[in-house]
Amino acid sequence: MANIKWGYAINQWIPTSEHLTRREEQERAFKVMSVCGFRGVELNLGFGRWKPLGSPDQIELNLGSVKKFLDFLNSCGIDQVASYFFGVGRDHDPSNPTDHEKIFETAVPFAKFLNEVGGTRLVVRPMQSYWRVAPVTEEKIKIAADCWNKVGKMTMDYGVKTTLHIDFLCAIHSMRDVSKILEFTDSDYVGLTIDTAEVVIAGNDPIKLYEEFYDRVDHFHFKDTHNIDAHEGYKNEGAEIWLLDSGGKQGVERWFWEMGTLGGLVDFPELMKKLKEHGYKGWIIVESDQTPDPAESAMLNRWYIKNVLSKI
Repeated sequence: MANIKWGYAINQWIPTSEHLTRREEQERAFKVMSVCGFRGVELNLGFGRWKPLGSPDQIELNLGSVKKFLDFLNSCGIDQVASYFFGVGRDHDPSNPTDHEKIFETAVPFAKFLNEVGGTRLVVRPMQSYWRVAPVTEEKIKIAADCWNKVGKMTMDYGVKTTLHIDFLCAIHSMRDVSKILEFTDSDYVGLTIDTAEVVIAGNDPIKLYEEFYDRVDHFHFKDTHNIDAHEGYKNEGAEIWLLDSGGKQGVERWFWEMGTLGGLVDFPELMKKLKEHGYKGWIIVESDQTPDPAESAMLNRWYIKNVLSKI
């Protein structure tokens, strides 16, 4: 039997460095999540004074302690931190063995923090963007897998699973490459996160991906998209800005959308059926990156869950 918990990602509220820097802005965001029925939050990696929720150190600096942060969340109606999107910094390359120690050391405080706040998933980007590390070889995938096996073993010591998040700019891009990195990682320590929109934009099918690897999938990001990367813009230098932010050759104004919007390419009802068939147990984190109105997006997503997905 499936046991699904719904959470929301804080990244929807931080499209620029000016967002969520003050306590009242953070409070509004958490209260919107809560009133929409989301009881867990996924935090997002970030460093420096403009990212007060971006790392355990910053949280303690700004809130005083982990306990005070939890008290703050609870006062806003949020029960816990579900997960932390750790990603991997642009200066750290999992396919470069000399960077593994830096990645490991950086991940340790996040695992400790998640253990203290009841979180269960450290969400990581398995490799850098394609244009930064191409060509992608089996040897590079093996090296990256070795990195995450070491990190995953460490996080499990804190009761936290490391899970690989595939985005459409990532060097791990195709179904074949996803299969390879799962082959080379230890299922006891490393899981797979399916981000529905990212998978579709990359030209893959999230339902097929889940059906093939459901025994490794331990985390979801639910969001919709209206476009695929038809011109393989992920291969272009500077794809993070040229494609993701500026829309590339297609001129896509907004890659990510709320669930159930007209023109959406993700078949959420069918995916939800598959989750229930396979007895998925875990968090579904809802996102709507690039939204011009985070609160409205949260309400639209909640409506879709209540009126469509909960009836499947």
